[in-house]
Amino acid sequence: MPIDNNETEQLMKQVALGRKNWMFIGSVAAGYRSANLMSLVSSAARNDLDVCMYMKAVLERLLAGETNYDTLRPDVWKQSHPEALRLYCQEERRSRADARAVKRARRRIARHG
Repeated sequence: MPIDNNETEQLMKQVALGRKNWMFIGSVAAGYRSANLMSLVSSAARNDLDVCMYMKAVLERLLAGETNYDTLRPDVWKQSHPEALRLYCQEERRSRADARAVKRARRRIARHG
């Protein structure tokens, strides 16, 4: 388990970048709607989904009257829609993890000789 919180900091980067843009969003209710939308988009991206495909499908199901919202969660939805997975994201994550492991091993060897 990593000691740092880089992953959390990266998630907060989106909020920090948009802070001034959202200052004049219109109303408190619009702010809540924007936050909900951002949460949904971020969850889809974190689940390695094609965000446009996911949002289109979810909005279509909501317009059709879907009331079982649990099936629309990104982690559940991706199980029934494997074509929407961005496999290259998973490969990049594995590649970065492997590179970090190699780097740590080299540092350990260099320290302990």
